[in-house]
Amino acid sequence: MNLLFFQNIISPHQMPYIQYLPKVDGVNDVVVIVPEVGLVERSALGWDVNRWLQTEGIRFIVAPWPDDVEELIESYSDRDTWCLFSGINAFPEVAKWFRTSLKYKVKRAVITEPPYVYDHPLWQHAIRFALKDWRYVKYINKIFVMGEDYLNYYRFWSKRWEVIPFMYCTEWKERKENLNHNLNENLNQNEILKVVYVGSLSHRKNVKCLIKAAMMLGENELRQMEIGIVGDGDEREALERMSEGLTINVRFYGTQPMETIPEIMEQYDVLVLPSFHDGWGAVVNEALTLGLYVICSDHCGAMMLLKDADKGLIFRSDNDKDLAAKIRICIQEREKIRKGAMRRIDWSRENISGKAVASYFLSKLK
Repeated sequence: MNLLFFQNIISPHQMPYIQYLPKVDGVNDVVVIVPEVGLVERSALGWDVNRWLQTEGIRFIVAPWPDDVEELIESYSDRDTWCLFSGINAFPEVAKWFRTSLKYKVKRAVITEPPYVYDHPLWQHAIRFALKDWRYVKYINKIFVMGEDYLNYYRFWSKRWEVIPFMYCTEWKERKENLNHNLNENLNQNEILKVVYVGSLSHRKNVKCLIKAAMMLGENELRQMEIGIVGDGDEREALERMSEGLTINVRFYGTQPMETIPEIMEQYDVLVLPSFHDGWGAVVNEALTLGLYVICSDHCGAMMLLKDADKGLIFRSDNDKDLAAKIRICIQEREKIRKGAMRRIDWSRENISGKAVASYFLSKLK
């Protein structure tokens, strides 16, 4: 089996599983084709995707000429080859490469986030899909969709392609702090539940919902928690003003280097992701692998990872009262949450690590 990945950039949320594919028996060539290595704005935030270029067993082709891409696909034609595209029309170069592949005998799969309903309602996406993408469905064997919410949406368009729930994954990070030491220390730290948010402070991320939910808690409950907010953005000033009305400690860390974020996260018990919309929400993966408990909105693809209450809770998007109720549960069960940290780490290693996702991905290509 040969695997050709056509992406807009070298994806930090796909490379953690792609790196394992060349190590699997039956996989011959793994090639990643991109118009550019990474995005400038992500580099400014500390994303270092250049190091993935040294991944053993993977051939990277950056900014190829159109003829070179056609020659590449032709060379793999009729050779048990999967061409895997990040969307159909989401990125101009990837769209061109997809159309080029139609000339050749290869199998095709699309890896995509669900419709971005934050900006446009689903019916508008459906019209766009009908006009631009539906004509290509007959050429696609499988579609890997982030999360589970929109599987029926994609199944509606065709019975020909197989619609598969998928996920982003993150590079595995081991806890630097001794978990048992932290557990004993936290249990004696005035029984404070430590809640953290990590991400941009934009309207879409809806961090105001977290502050509003805290405002709905009683004074006794507020004395039993504190909040950390890691990141920056347009809404930081408003969030700081809102937090002044709380009687608890709300710490704003601002933008942090990528390598220090896990060290900050592991000082907390619970991650909250209150987004209006997240195609996935990779910070949920990061939190679980570090042993944190997670609360996320029902508009995040990564809620698929929180199917049992040992890993986290899901609240109704932009519902301050519902989020407050979920935080209240965590305050009441903070000791149980801390004691479950190692189970979440073990579960993550078996289910959402790069190696685990690679195994799942290949099983779906058979």
